[in-house]
Amino acid sequence: MTSFSALLAQGTANAWLFIPSAILLGGLHGLEPGHSKTMMAAFIVAIRGTVAQAVLLGISATISHTAVVWVIAMGGMYFGQKWDAETSEPYLQVVSAVLIIGVALWMMWRTWRQGSLSSRVMTTITTIIMTTPNRSILATV
Repeated sequence: MTSFSALLAQGTANAWLFIPSAILLGGLHGLEPGHSKTMMAAFIVAIRGTVAQAVLLGISATISHTAVVWVIAMGGMYFGQKWDAETSEPYLQVVSAVLIIGVALWMMWRTWRQGSLSSRVMTTITTIIMTTPNRSILATV
């Protein structure tokens, strides 16, 4: 059996493999640790969400993750010759951290505004923030 890298090297003769391979690899990538699954699960538990809300949250996370990947891929194709990964990575980490913190603050503000922010929710949020391995992401720049 021909190896996957050899099939890719053959070009368009095996182009039918690209899309199913991308879907499979993307699905496996989504099962890896990270992707804020813990934060999303804590949010659903904190608001006592329904299964439909959990599914909607999962779908929106999938769509937004995919959109970001497409934007980065398109930017990479456009600026590909000029970008240095080692130089731009810290800035992308800062942008990612700002987006995550912004969403967390927005979620806490909406929950507080609705008057249902209990000390248990704040404890859960604090625990998630303190146990996140990349919480020192701003110190990398």
